[in-house]
Amino acid sequence: MKKCFSLAMAMFIGFVFCSIVSAYYPAFIVRECPHCKTHLAQEETVSGNTIGAKLYTDGKREAKMLPDHPWLVRCPHCSNLFWVDEAVQVGSGFEAASGEINVLAPSEKEILNFLEGLTLPKGKEIYLRMHAWWSANDAWRWVPNPKPVFSEAQIKNLEALSAILNEAEPIERILKAEIARELGHFDNSKNLLSFEFADQFNYAASIIRQLAEEGDSRVRLISSSKSETSKPRSYPSSRKSRIKTE
Repeated sequence: MKKCFSLAMAMFIGFVFCSIVSAYYPAFIVRECPHCKTHLAQEETVSGNTIGAKLYTDGKREAKMLPDHPWLVRCPHCSNLFWVDEAVQVGSGFEAASGEINVLAPSEKEILNFLEGLTLPKGKEIYLRMHAWWSANDAWRWVPNPKPVFSEAQIKNLEALSAILNEAEPIERILKAEIARELGHFDNSKNLLSFEFADQFNYAASIIRQLAEEGDSRVRLISSSKSETSKPRSYPSSRKSRIKTE
């Protein structure tokens, strides 16, 4: 089964930021809410860069010039959730989207409620559980010396995410180790990282292993990109670059 991870996930593993001098350029699409038929504006990324981006141990990337547009969205009119690329496209371009209300990103609670009782393809479930995890960590991500405490629902989400990640895949093995570390299961985290990773995965593994050895369960900043290169590059749209399973 072939897996295609998002650009943010790939950067998490490589820990190499491609700080490319390419201006952020969005595309505007108008879609019809499948529930109430309201026309909604959706933004996609055509090109961008990771200059000044920040990367965290849970895989979240913050990049003002390469934003992560939501795949699952909430309609601001009827409040129902839907997969944005499964909604009917009724227009495109700045003029078509002008005056239309924008789709919204669902909250952590809405994501967890959406997951209840659903059987989703692995790629979609990983995507949603990862974003719920990031939302949980956002409560203390920027707080100096935080003392994170996950709720019962957040712990359940992390355990479910860990259960569907495949230890045979280096990316997923590292994520399982990070989940174990954040839940305070430091020995389990270190055991998962006692593995002969390829060179491109060693940096991520070593950072998380060190934190586990120190008994540190906090999400931590890994790297910040400040350098620039001279060759511009276009990035894939956020929808196409998300975690998918084929």
